[in-house]
Amino acid sequence: MSANTMLIVNPVSGKGKIRNYLLDAVKAFSEGGIPVSVYVTEKRGDATFFAREYGKCFERIVCTGGDGTLNEVMNGVMALPFEERPKLGYIPLGTTNDMAVSFGLPKSTKDVIERIKADTVRSVDCGQFDKRYFGYVSAFGAFTNIPYATSQKAKRTWGYLAYLGGAAGALKDLNKPVHASITCDGETFEDDILVGAVMNTTSMAGLIKLSPKDVMLDDGRFELLLVRDPKGFGELCGDAKRLLMKDFSTDSVKLLHASNISFKFDRKMSWTCDGEAGGEYDEVSVINHHAALRLLV
Repeated sequence: MSANTMLIVNPVSGKGKIRNYLLDAVKAFSEGGIPVSVYVTEKRGDATFFAREYGKCFERIVCTGGDGTLNEVMNGVMALPFEERPKLGYIPLGTTNDMAVSFGLPKSTKDVIERIKADTVRSVDCGQFDKRYFGYVSAFGAFTNIPYATSQKAKRTWGYLAYLGGAAGALKDLNKPVHASITCDGETFEDDILVGAVMNTTSMAGLIKLSPKDVMLDDGRFELLLVRDPKGFGELCGDAKRLLMKDFSTDSVKLLHASNISFKFDRKMSWTCDGEAGGEYDEVSVINHHAALRLLV
């Protein structure tokens, strides 16, 4: 590698697995005497602060942790002018690592470090939800609060099983669809929606998968996945099965593509952004920033 590196470390993500690889990462990114500056997060928001305040002094930022850590770094980098934004590397050590799946990163941490070291850059879109940026998903409705509602202690203890337990507890939300007016690139329609997700990924929460042929990370468009209010439990089960099989042919499930999407609801809805709490809104717009980030993949 021929440039200085900021290494942002979330020491608790993935049961603290970074402790096993931190020396390997520092050694790999400092070969040839290239300096590496290590920043360790202590609380929520630290990664955004580090990237925003010091990112322009580095040619690359590499972060370790889960999708939430990467989201924080993206928010810090997006606060910088485009010409000052460093390249981003991601060492995934979280519970689901949806963004790593979309980027095609290896499962081996050592292989990811080698991939970053190769300095291969891919431009990707970045979404903006209200005043916040997201990398792979902004969603509302049943089950979408599970990633941030599940405690860090449960994630560390049970891993992915903690999410499944949260899903079981969220079954009570299945009878609470929201009436929405949705505008996609200027075209408006209304419907009763159980789940809605604005995505730039092939994987959401490790369960819902989109085919790579339906998703391009740098085309300036989102994938909008909508699950309408099902007519009975049988239809709900059928819709869930089709989603797991990447089948969007049912009338109850829509998969659309758009660059700018706005929502108006009949009540305030809780949103999630990259698995973190995104706030409550009865009206919100989501904007695609085309090829706004450069990732080391």
